Amino acid sequence: MSEQLHKIDRPGGKYRIEELQEVMVFCILDTSVPYEKCCQAFDALKKSGLTKKKGLRQASERDIMLVLKQVGYRWANQKARYLKEFAKGNVDIKHASREELVKDIKGIGMKLASMFLRNTRGKKYAVLDVHTLRWLQKNYNFSDEEFKKMSYQEKEKHFIRAAEFLSTTTMELDLKIWNENRIGNRRR
Repeated sequence: MSEQLHKIDRPGGKYRIEELQEVMVFCILDTSVPYEKCCQAFDALKKSGLTKKKGLRQASERDIMLVLKQVGYRWANQKARYLKEFAKGNVDIKHASREELVKDIKGIGMKLASMFLRNTRGKKYAVLDVHTLRWLQKNYNFSDEEFKKMSYQEKEKHFIRAAEFLSTTTMELDLKIWNENRIGNRRR
């Protein structure tokens, strides 16, 4: 299953700070776009030397935006701004908590902070995207109203319990659900 993931999106190992910066750039890009487009955008930025803070600081916001637009990335202006802000920021991504990442890095919510920490530090977090949330609501028979009132952490607890019940990890379960449901990966 992980063979379908971009090499930057594969968890494991010890990360140097520059590698953590690249993973965070990938996470910042991975919102509201198909996974394949996120991978394309990351690869284009990497080719241009724009996946580490040093390169992002040296480039203009316009330069970053143009690279993203060249690959047809949908939110090029907004993400170029977020990437510049990340490059200028001083959040300690090696030690920051999930809540600190969400608070201090624009474009990073609970889902992407969870993905970052799960992939780089092995944290037992769930990456709750539209597919995993739909699966969770359906399998636990939550009403729409009940589900909307739940926090990310409450949904995550249910998801972790489901993974344990199925004798798998949260990562394996959310990747399985994501892989089975994402449009870009369906065989025609």
